Amino acid sequence: MYVNLCDHLKKKGLSVNAAAAAIGMPEATFRTKVQNRSFSVEEAFSIKENLFPELDIFYLFKRDEKGE
Repeated sequence: MYVNLCDHLKKKGLSVNAAAAAIGMPEATFRTKVQNRSFSVEEAFSIKENLFPELDIFYLFKRDEKGE
């Protein structure tokens, strides 16, 4: 799971649906990728540029300690 991404979505008050819409991805796909899959490089850059330009991409997409 991308813990930092989830935390910052909450801090900005963004729902998974709103975040998915901002990058043109179906909500179910976004949710699945956040929880147990990976974003492509292009998707990661899109999320960073459109939603979190102030954050470092390596920080934003760091996985939790369990490697999930």
